[in-house]
Amino acid sequence: MTENKADDMFKITLRNDYAFKRVFGTEENKAVLQDFLDCVLDIPSNDIEDLELLDKEFHNDSVNDKTGILDVKLRLKDGTVIDIEIQNRWNDEFAQRTVFYWAKMYTENLKKGEVYTKLPKCITINLVGEGFTLNNLLHSEYRVLEKHLHTELSDELEIHFLNLAKAKEKQSAGTEPDEKTQRLVNWLRFIETDDKEVRAMLADNSAVMEQANETVDVMLQDPKERWLYENRMKYEHDKASWEHFGYTQGARQTKLETAVVMKNRGYDADEICSITGITKDVLQTL
Repeated sequence: MTENKADDMFKITLRNDYAFKRVFGTEENKAVLQDFLDCVLDIPSNDIEDLELLDKEFHNDSVNDKTGILDVKLRLKDGTVIDIEIQNRWNDEFAQRTVFYWAKMYTENLKKGEVYTKLPKCITINLVGEGFTLNNLLHSEYRVLEKHLHTELSDELEIHFLNLAKAKEKQSAGTEPDEKTQRLVNWLRFIETDDKEVRAMLADNSAVMEQANETVDVMLQDPKERWLYENRMKYEHDKASWEHFGYTQGARQTKLETAVVMKNRGYDADEICSITGITKDVLQTL
């Protein structure tokens, strides 16, 4: 009885990056990822079929290191590379950070001696939990446009923001969006909520979402999965506490976290130190 009560009290939200990758970033759940992308991207559905996951394994260093990146990376059959990341709380540096990551992802695919036309289209999709300030849209998409004519210079830069808080507002407003938008709203509500009854209700109308919900149920029942989930969630709570109480070392902590992210992504030590301002001695300890 006590164990069942404890199970009932334990809640999971896919705003947790470990849980998000567990549901959307594994080989067995490719259909889930395909359905989600079909709602977000303005491309034919058949272009999303047979997508290739680029980092489908859960590496111990990134799972156990609380500052490690657990984003979902994939390649479409036309060569387009996509990176999906959860950001629980918006901050002033995040717009620049996502452009920086996009640039890294774009340039790292060009081999020495190749022409620029070999560069693939790269898309970043950012799901933001709270505090999004760039606009008031549920789904915003940024590209490189001519200022006056609004014509596109190139379609190779595409940055999306999905506002999870706005999804709740849309549902309560009672508006009637088109089918694709409603599917996206449902997915964002599914990701945002920590209420298993809400997830079950949403899954009743979608076989693919039901598959995603079954993965969440496995996480709820597996002690190791729950420990990994809580380990990641604790870090998010710690970050929120630092911000709430005006933690005096906040700027330094941000630099250290940025350095860890860059180190995990294979940046050169000199480049990391130049961008973050930390020393090589400090970098070696991270």
